[in-house]
Amino acid sequence: MMQKFKSFVKANKRTCIVLVLAIISLFAYNVTKNGIGYEIFGWLRLWKYLSLLFILTCFYLLFLKGKKVILANITLIALLLFLLETILFFVLGMPSAFKKDFSIPNLPENHIARQVGATYYPDSVYHEVKVIGNNDTVFDVHFAIDSMNKRITPGFDSTKTKYNLFFGCSIGFGYGLEDNQTLAYHVQEQSPEANSYNFCISATGTNHMLAQFQYRDLSKQVAEKDGCAYYIFFWDHIYRAIGTMHRYTEWLHLAPYYEMKGGKLVRNKLFKDGRPFVSGWYERLYQTNIVKYFEADLPLKLNDSHFDLVTEMILESKKAYQKQFGNDKFYLVFYPNYIAYTPEEMRIFKSYLNKKKIKFIDLSHTIKYYGKYTLDGDSHPNSETNKLMAKYLLQKK
Repeated sequence: MMQKFKSFVKANKRTCIVLVLAIISLFAYNVTKNGIGYEIFGWLRLWKYLSLLFILTCFYLLFLKGKKVILANITLIALLLFLLETILFFVLGMPSAFKKDFSIPNLPENHIARQVGATYYPDSVYHEVKVIGNNDTVFDVHFAIDSMNKRITPGFDSTKTKYNLFFGCSIGFGYGLEDNQTLAYHVQEQSPEANSYNFCISATGTNHMLAQFQYRDLSKQVAEKDGCAYYIFFWDHIYRAIGTMHRYTEWLHLAPYYEMKGGKLVRNKLFKDGRPFVSGWYERLYQTNIVKYFEADLPLKLNDSHFDLVTEMILESKKAYQKQFGNDKFYLVFYPNYIAYTPEEMRIFKSYLNKKKIKFIDLSHTIKYYGKYTLDGDSHPNSETNKLMAKYLLQKK
């Protein structure tokens, strides 16, 4: 056997020499990459691509000469993919890649960051500034967080007997707005008998809302004994809740991971460690030139299983609310925004809401969402839009 191998190598001496040199080159690339900082420069990526192309070409020729047809075909497919990757690398202008740490912080299992994911430091005041263009300031705001990690809504009135709870992302949180400009604040101002509690967290999805309910009894933070909860829904919550490749690699690798098992919704750690195979592939693919050129995301399309999963999270949130607060006045609110879905997708989503008896208030058509309803230089709603939506919300409650 060894003699046969030696004969084969001798007969293909040049190809084997090129293969060995290409493997050494790839090893040297990895050493160099590990010795630099955060940015993997274009020239360094080209080094990797050329090394891999030589390696795959050599293997293809060797398999072909050895009459290993199946292995040769598999190698040829890989070679063509890397060739396309290299061509698109030049088309995109030889961009750099960047190292990103997807590791999980060494925290206790019951820590809020492990259970809820993204949240705010308790008893803190944040100062947030956004500048665009020629140093044009879009906003320069402060927002306060209470001892239980939620945004403070000023103007609390101890004589009021009811509550309004708000869950959701930056739209409900009031990104780019002062504490007295959020949707929760305007609803409180227009409601003669209810105080508002803002549990929204920027950049989150449906999974974060459910995780909050499961992490602790939220009713202990609310003084009043009667009221309702509003989940301010944004279409991207679906993509965030299923942890698509783009959302996962950009900011959600430490988000709560839920999946359906045996027809039941179960919590399985975080996206990073709850689905290691899928998340691992996302980490390998998201900076490839093929993905960047075609602006691809995975999964490629929403399907019924995604709508079922997300609405099940909403249903479990509703059940948790009922258990903690003693009533079923839990509403999903379609807040006006840019349309990022097809009519068929929305129809299917609403059919799942109806099937699971989740009440919703559709404000998406109350206005045609565009510039004057947003922050000047940012797509989030401004204070006047929140004031208007508060009016509509209280009317349709």
